[in-house]
Amino acid sequence: MILAVSHQKGGVGKSTIAWNLAVHFSKHLPTTIIDLDTQQSLTQTNQIRKSQGLDPLTIKHVSNAGELALHIENDKPNALTIIDSGGFDSAFNRVAIVGSDLLITPVSDKPFDLMGLQKYEEILKSLSEIQKETIKTNVLFNNLNPAMKNFGDLIEFICMSEHFELMTSVIRQRVDIANSIGVGKSIKEFRIFSKADQEFDALFEEVKLKLNIV
Repeated sequence: MILAVSHQKGGVGKSTIAWNLAVHFSKHLPTTIIDLDTQQSLTQTNQIRKSQGLDPLTIKHVSNAGELALHIENDKPNALTIIDSGGFDSAFNRVAIVGSDLLITPVSDKPFDLMGLQKYEEILKSLSEIQKETIKTNVLFNNLNPAMKNFGDLIEFICMSEHFELMTSVIRQRVDIANSIGVGKSIKEFRIFSKADQEFDALFEEVKLKLNIV
């Protein structure tokens, strides 16, 4: 199974989402991260994790889009690959989009993030024309202000496109999330039963349903 966390815009929280998903699912089935981010944030976080005496995750790097396509081609149904896409448009990221079984795009309520989502829609439209099928991404509200309760305008904006499907899970701004990454842990390893932990639990369950993970 291939899960890609993808958005051509940087700073939307792709690596944080990918990290927490990878740590969680690695406890249940063989899980590999492919780190496409030029900053290699997850690779560095994994090194911190190892230095803390925690079991490191399996992280793979690819040198070209063809190598990524080969990995996707050899995908196994009883294993999970999570691709942390870079915050830019590239052949790497387009291969990840086309080859994924589940595509997740984090976005906040910030105006620039919503503008970036319009650009991402253009990429999905272009790839859909090439593939001759409608490629959809699951839009995840991420890093939202905890006080925000009304999502009406955001939902209307996202649901206007045939390429977007809104996830029910919502991840809000939480200090625990940043602190957990700093010590190489997932939020569940850092502070169980916290609000952040509960929000990620909801995300894990939604991803399990979408990928049909038993």
